[in-house]
Formats: sequence, C-alpha cells, structure tokens
Amino acid sequence: MGDFNNFDDSFNGQPPYLIEPVTLIDQVSTTEFYIGISNNGSDTSRPIWRIKKIWQDNTVWKFQFPNGDQSFLFIWDDRLTQYTYK
Repeated sequence: MGDFNNFDDSFNGQPPYLIEPVTLIDQVSTTEFYIGISNNGSDTSRPIWRIKKIWQDNTVWKFQFPNGDQSFLFIWDDRLTQYTYK
C-alpha cells in the first residue's frame, strides 16, 4: 500500500503521465552492477526506487532485489549498505 500523505509531492507537482522514468546504473566492478528505476523523480534519498543487484558467478549472471522485493520502496543512496539482496 502506498503512502498517500504526500501524494501531490510524489510527482513533483506534475501529472504522472508527464514524469519520465529515471534509470541509474552503478558499476561497482566488472562483475557487479546495481540498477535503480524510479517513476517518481530523481531524488536518490527518497524511498521511490526499485533496485536490482546484478552480479556474475562464474559464467552465470544473477539478479536479486532488496529483501526479494521489486517494489518502488527503496532509497538509491542506501543500495550498498542498508539492504540484503535475495
């Protein structure tokens, strides 16, 4: 369930259909990446991100999400320190 207390702020004052999705990629190494997608703006300190960790294990690339959750509930700035990826 979403937080509707700040509903107007969640789209930065623009109608949702005018907001462009934001995608960020953090290459931690040649075998580890984080991809963040937000449909509600580009503030990396707000819990508006879906974060995916991608890493290579031998010849297999693996994908995981914070706590196994693919929701837009995570903070991009915390991707390396605050989440357990499952």
